[in-house]
Amino acid sequence: MSAPPVERPVWRRFRPRRLSRAAAHVRAGGFAAIVDDRDSVQILLGLTEAGKLTELGLCALLTLEQRRFQRVKTGPAAGLALVRVRPRFRPAVLDWCARDTLYEGPTRTMPLDCTTCAACCHGADVRLDAHDLARFRAAGRRDLAGRAYVKRSRDGRVTLRLADDGRCQLLGPDKRCTIYEIRPGDCRAFVAGSEACLSARRETLGLRDGAAWDEILEAFDRGPRTRGP
Repeated sequence: MSAPPVERPVWRRFRPRRLSRAAAHVRAGGFAAIVDDRDSVQILLGLTEAGKLTELGLCALLTLEQRRFQRVKTGPAAGLALVRVRPRFRPAVLDWCARDTLYEGPTRTMPLDCTTCAACCHGADVRLDAHDLARFRAAGRRDLAGRAYVKRSRDGRVTLRLADDGRCQLLGPDKRCTIYEIRPGDCRAFVAGSEACLSARRETLGLRDGAAWDEILEAFDRGPRTRGP
């Protein structure tokens, strides 16, 4: 039985004067990047009724190594989350927007089956905390806290030790986790369809969910619609 498809927000790039359109795009389920004439970037994300970021919104923010956001109080974007992107992460956000020029609507439904993918199980920096180590011991797997599976840094960080080829040692030949029931918290928190997920699929499997650069340039040449609002 195949996994259900994943619906993710589509990124769009807007100029500040198009804030109303950007807000409408976000309220319809998308993500927006507001880019001014100096190429300063702010992102606009939707909030839940409780005033919290959506799961994929939070994941996008964490990918940019940020957690805090400002809730817009007035104007066309009132009630949405606004975040100023740090300069070193601007290229990543603009690349997300370029990648998604291939898609028309505010959201994109993509086939994604974690059990046949396992891209996130390669090259991952999986941190372990006391709860993870206790979970291993309670399951009778004290060996998982040993040197064969764990690296301990001088700064106190504890991480899973990867195999020589970069894959998780606990990933089975069928691309399934061999300790799924007691997997670390970092693995449990990983969200399918998030930017971290899409990045892992690109780097590990060579799969880019969206336009490649030659397609982006062709779309740009075809006309104003694909250049962003």
